[in-house]
Amino acid sequence: MDRVRTGIGGFDGLVEGGFPAGSNILLTGLPGTGKTIFALQYLYNGAMNGENGIYVTLDESFEMIKEQAKQFGWDFDKLEAEGKVAFISVRLGRTKLDIFDQIREARDKVNAKRLVFDNLATYAVNLDLFTIPVGYAGSIASTVEMTARGIESGGNLLAEKGDKIYYTGNMEKRLIYLIVEHLSRLGTTNLVLTYGNPDLNQLTIDGVSEFACDGIVEMFNQLVGAKHVRTITVMKMRNTKQSPYINDLEITGQGLVVKPVEKVYG
Repeated sequence: MDRVRTGIGGFDGLVEGGFPAGSNILLTGLPGTGKTIFALQYLYNGAMNGENGIYVTLDESFEMIKEQAKQFGWDFDKLEAEGKVAFISVRLGRTKLDIFDQIREARDKVNAKRLVFDNLATYAVNLDLFTIPVGYAGSIASTVEMTARGIESGGNLLAEKGDKIYYTGNMEKRLIYLIVEHLSRLGTTNLVLTYGNPDLNQLTIDGVSEFACDGIVEMFNQLVGAKHVRTITVMKMRNTKQSPYINDLEITGQGLVVKPVEKVYG
């Protein structure tokens, strides 16, 4: 299987050398665990090694993200000018926006092989602002069960726009599955960020993205004594023998470094 190396020190060894090419990897954790740094490092290392990428953000402006990256010596302005990276910042407030039109355009422009989607939870919370095409009249995507009669009458899940059928409903879980499905069609290896859930009964705040994605990487920031300790674990990775351990994680001047348990204590 082709592997996409993150280039993050100590991490790729946890997943047999990297993410399976073309997969959707969910990166989850509470605020302050290092998700954005992981995503930037993944994108930067790819661009420096001939795998261009896209960063899609709904939470922050890309200028703030690029400023954060400069702390680690990652010059995304330069990479963007060279056509190696594209940033898409979705401004909340526009209604019925299909952001996948923008994503596909950016993918083709920079010949992207990697993509970061930040943040799935924010997208779902604002789902009334977006539409997602699910197929064409007469050939509806299998993820949406809707009769032809329901489509013709408008229904409450789908709306016809030209010859495309768009999902415009308010069912958060259905929308998340559609997002992941459309990401899979891009031909890129995708890192999908979302928020962790302090409720131990479910892994993420939406409770469904962990089932929709091909892999799950969970990050933690816990108070141990008087010190915050960051850790990382691979919860799931299809077609991969992954490390079963929770591993130490450090933020250095060059980015994240994972210290695998096997090497620290083995």
